[in-house]
Amino acid sequence: MRLSWLGLSLLLFSAAKNAAAQVPVAPAAEPAPPPAAAPPAQPEPEPAPIPAPPTAPQSEPKPPVVPTPESAPAPDKTPETAPEKTTAPPPQPQSHAPEVAAQQTPSAPAAPRWIRAHSPLTLEGSLGLLLRPESSAGFQDEAHAGTELGLSLYMGFKRTLAAGIEIERASLGRGRSLSGLDSVSIDYSVSSAMLGLRAYPWRGDLFDVFVGLQVGAGIQAVSAAGTVHSGVLFPASSYSCGASDTPAFQIGGGIGARFMFSPRWGVSARINGVGRRLTSDIVGDCAQGLGTATTVSGSLGIGYDFDLD
Repeated sequence: MRLSWLGLSLLLFSAAKNAAAQVPVAPAAEPAPPPAAAPPAQPEPEPAPIPAPPTAPQSEPKPPVVPTPESAPAPDKTPETAPEKTTAPPPQPQSHAPEVAAQQTPSAPAAPRWIRAHSPLTLEGSLGLLLRPESSAGFQDEAHAGTELGLSLYMGFKRTLAAGIEIERASLGRGRSLSGLDSVSIDYSVSSAMLGLRAYPWRGDLFDVFVGLQVGAGIQAVSAAGTVHSGVLFPASSYSCGASDTPAFQIGGGIGARFMFSPRWGVSARINGVGRRLTSDIVGDCAQGLGTATTVSGSLGIGYDFDLD
């Protein structure tokens, strides 16, 4: 049995050898030329080192906040959801509108040279010339001009309105008369105290214009000197006397302006007219009174403003 398997194996081996001998063999291919030398490879650049992320500054731990029943938030019953990712809006181009608006903004008005008193109390002294246009009966010669000396105190309770008091002494002129050996010369004056009201149609930082009204009383004073002839056998004797009358009603008004040369000091100019109701009777057994008279005066004054604010 073993011999039969051996014989069969030898038979199959010989048959396979004969079949391989009968297959044609292809000619050998020519050897390929050697490849050209490749350029040396460049070394690959090493990757840049990745910077370490900056560490957040350590801040001091805050103490835990203990919620109170009043400040504790109400429980949220809605289910928790992941926060949506929001994208930042693209950067807007810068506008030059603020610069243009700043250029178009009008400049602030210039500050005044100084700041005047907000609630002024003005004390003012004045000196001026006075004219009495009317003539008095009984005098052969008269002087109608005199001087005026005044002092006033005004308080401004509004910017366009002020009230106060004026005190003045004015000379009303002189009258002379001559009859034979008798002669007389009388000087007239009046002392007044009047309440005043001033309205300011224009009032600025440096210049004021005002209209005034005064109402009050004045006391007439006479001062006489002369000679009296007592007879043919006696020479003329001289005499002098002085007396004053009771207060009489007076009313006046005028217009004026004031220029401020410092925050508190100012110079004023005024034209004023006053009607004086004086007596024409004998004043104190001395001399005849002047009677009702109208006077017009022009004066210059200097005053100081006290600030009551």
